[in-house]
Amino acid sequence: MVNFQKHYDADITQTVEQLLATDDVKQALGLVKEQLLETIEIQKELALIEAPSFHEEKKAKRYAELLREAGLQDVVMDDRFNVWGRWPGSGNTGKSVLLEGHLDTVFSFGDVKGLTVDEEGLIHCPGICDDTRAIAANLSVFKALKTLGIRPYHDIIFAATVCEEGLGGMIGMKTLLQGLEEKTEVLATISIDGPTNNVFYANATGMVDWTVTFTGPGGHAWTASEMPSAIHAACRAASMIADIKLPTEPKTTVTVSLVEGGQAIHAIAQTCTLKINARSNSQEALERLNTEMIEAFKKGAELENRAKGTPGMVKVEYDKLLDIPAGSQNDQCRMIQATEAVTEALGIDPCLKPGGCTNANMAIAKGIPAVCLGRGGREYGTHTLNEWFDPRGVEACEQKSLLLLLTLAGLDTRSAPLADTLKS
Repeated sequence: MVNFQKHYDADITQTVEQLLATDDVKQALGLVKEQLLETIEIQKELALIEAPSFHEEKKAKRYAELLREAGLQDVVMDDRFNVWGRWPGSGNTGKSVLLEGHLDTVFSFGDVKGLTVDEEGLIHCPGICDDTRAIAANLSVFKALKTLGIRPYHDIIFAATVCEEGLGGMIGMKTLLQGLEEKTEVLATISIDGPTNNVFYANATGMVDWTVTFTGPGGHAWTASEMPSAIHAACRAASMIADIKLPTEPKTTVTVSLVEGGQAIHAIAQTCTLKINARSNSQEALERLNTEMIEAFKKGAELENRAKGTPGMVKVEYDKLLDIPAGSQNDQCRMIQATEAVTEALGIDPCLKPGGCTNANMAIAKGIPAVCLGRGGREYGTHTLNEWFDPRGVEACEQKSLLLLLTLAGLDTRSAPLADTLKS
């Protein structure tokens, strides 16, 4: 019996305990640990295949090969280079649980110049953690299931997605879920991203990036001084955005992060572009903020034109570069309970962090229960050229993923899948 420190629904604790007492599940939890050296070598290989967002094709092709070599069925690479395959369940239900990590990194081609392992065993390479560790770990989970002949009741989908980082805007996860709609009913998703073996995310911080461009006639700073300035209009708008009253709960933020414009120090600016980042843990709050910002964009141009008596001369255009939806799940929902119960059962104290902007956003926005688990261990410098990864003890990632998958997808006829009950 597991001594759970928190209260969970009875069927969740019973299912986790039943799985832990099952011989082949116990063997699988041990096997992912035994496979760790092999898994880390695959992680190293994949980290050396550079994959900036929108340029993941080479890494995707290699990962597809690895999945096929391991025996995963129906491995597919879509036109965006998402890779996924299916481990069929015994129930032939047409339903599934998804396990995924992302292929892309924040780095440009040429940033990865090699890989080194220091005297402490730390692996140094840009992208070695985020998120190459995840796709290597997920491959190990599948290998354990395949080696031991463990069949879930519902199908399990193993996937590697593109364009999670930066302006990729998680379009890979979005298109993957859209594509799967024609093939299976996805009951729940598990993403692997972020450090540590205990922290997980189950809510979605929404994010919008705006590009706002003001244009005007420009002119000589002295002889055309009656002309309105695109920069002045942009500054008026930026000042209003800075004065927007934001809620502290749900946490909501906005920053004018880039200002680009003008053509000469002795000239009235013809153009000025603002880049703006807005985030919130609430989609409603984010939409309200977007409305207020649009009003500020228009007002900035209007005020500059009014000041110069030149109605309509400065114009403004604006567009969203990125639009990631916000969403939430109740802290006591069954998806979070199952994640915490599995984590506790493996001797780890679970830590649910608020917010989070991960591929889980896209599932939550579609009403699919989702969590994002950490990569399993100690790491440093993600999103920097100084990134390193400590492989010691990181099998906790694979063990949590495996146990949570079987909790949700079921174990053949021996353990009922809880994914069908997550919304109850």
